[in-house]
Amino acid sequence: MYDEPINKALITLAVENALLKMGLPELELVTFRLKQDHQCEISDCLKYPQYLKETLLDLFGNSYYDILQSIQETLQKTTMEQPLTDFLTVLDDHS
Repeated sequence: MYDEPINKALITLAVENALLKMGLPELELVTFRLKQDHQCEISDCLKYPQYLKETLLDLFGNSYYDILQSIQETLQKTTMEQPLTDFLTVLDDHS
């Protein structure tokens, strides 16, 4: 059985860490846009990774791939339960 609260926390920390590397305004902008466009928080992106992908691509263009790499590096340090693997698969889908 997967521990959803822990996985949501891991996603939140990985995404926030990646965005904070760019700066606090970038994290705040992504948080604002997720709430405005999708009525969700970063932690909700475990269930709806496409919202995060769409928001990051829209805001950062090609820098999205640097953000994705940072998220992947952070999450690879964890146990990588199936929900986390699924989350990364959606983010890394090039369609």
